Amino acid sequence: DHVRAVAPALQNGLRALASHPLVGEARGIGLIGALELVKDKAGKDPFPPAAGIGGKAAAACQKHGVILRAMGDTLAFSPPLIIDAGQIADLLVRVERALDETLLLVKSDGLV
Repeated sequence: DHVRAVAPALQNGLRALASHPLVGEARGIGLIGALELVKDKAGKDPFPPAAGIGGKAAAACQKHGVILRAMGDTLAFSPPLIIDAGQIADLLVRVERALDETLLLVKSDGLV
């Protein structure tokens, strides 16, 4: 019951992050979600694998206190089942900050 109650906060928040310049797709169900990072939103063109953007974004997230997994250039979310809506909101703010940092890094590296 708890997961059903708080899952919309995570799913809606991830979908809101789909407007970020690096996010090509946001997807998930329940308390599992993912953000796919792309070089070009319009064409959903991927970054070169050697650039390691997913790992760099995951490191930026960790710097902001969010632990997640990078699977290539997809960031995977699976927070604890006891997370509450306030904590989800905080998590999403931290992820957005990390995505903004990653975007600056990508721009400085000339990848976008």
